[in-house]
Amino acid sequence: MDDIITLADDPDLAHLVDLIDILRGPEATFWDEGSSGIGRKIASDLEPILAGQGRRRDVDYLAVHVLKYLGHGNKYISQETITRNLRGVHGLPAAGHAWVDDATRTAWKLVTRYSLPRWRVSRTPGSAWLAD
Repeated sequence: MDDIITLADDPDLAHLVDLIDILRGPEATFWDEGSSGIGRKIASDLEPILAGQGRRRDVDYLAVHVLKYLGHGNKYISQETITRNLRGVHGLPAAGHAWVDDATRTAWKLVTRYSLPRWRVSRTPGSAWLAD
């Protein structure tokens, strides 16, 4: 359960890191929009992962932070702001929409992959739906 997870081990994790790389780098003020401290959180999440020492918890935190601060309907960084800060797409609205959609979907895959076993604890999948 405490095994190291590298980018080579999980293509969804590698994809999420690639998506984050499409955004402006950590020096950009974009990362501190709304005083959320998202830049520090993402940097802290990425550090062990990029060093090849990421664990389930690190991947889960990264994915949850992407959902919370960069995903659909978040109250921190708007899709329009994300669109303006994507490298190489010159503010194309469809690119911003696609980025948010892809990042949200990928982050959710990672959350369910790495958090779901912990949420279940000792319950059998679907047991809540079975009659006693």
